[in-house]
Amino acid sequence: MIFKFFIEPQQQERPRAVRFGNGVRMYDPKATKLYKETLALIARSEVVKKGYKRPQGALAVNMTFVRSMPKSFTAKQKKMALDGELLPRKKPDLSNFVKSTEDALNGILWDDDNAIVQEISSKIYGQQPRVIVEIHTINDNKF
Repeated sequence: MIFKFFIEPQQQERPRAVRFGNGVRMYDPKATKLYKETLALIARSEVVKKGYKRPQGALAVNMTFVRSMPKSFTAKQKKMALDGELLPRKKPDLSNFVKSTEDALNGILWDDDNAIVQEISSKIYGQQPRVIVEIHTINDNKF
């Protein structure tokens, strides 16, 4: 099943800490928290619309993060980016996009992201930012 979420990808930022009595409380920074909440809301809507049932067992997931092009890009750079000749090699790291997205979709597209045993992910530039998630079940009863 393929899901397309029209939202600007946001990386998982380092959690913040605040002292609370004798302990420490960890929390997500504002931008990360907002991304996770918004993506979860969009995903719940898509799940209902498509009549999607969360799969059980091992999963293979493909994620594509389509990022907005920087405003500083020239016309030539924009064309190269849209043609796939210019890729977003700068921060944030791809793995941080994956982590924030997996966390946001826990309990919505899968029970928990520990069910993901195979993953292919990429980040590209596009005219409309979005996150594309493709989910496949893997028969883990082969052994």
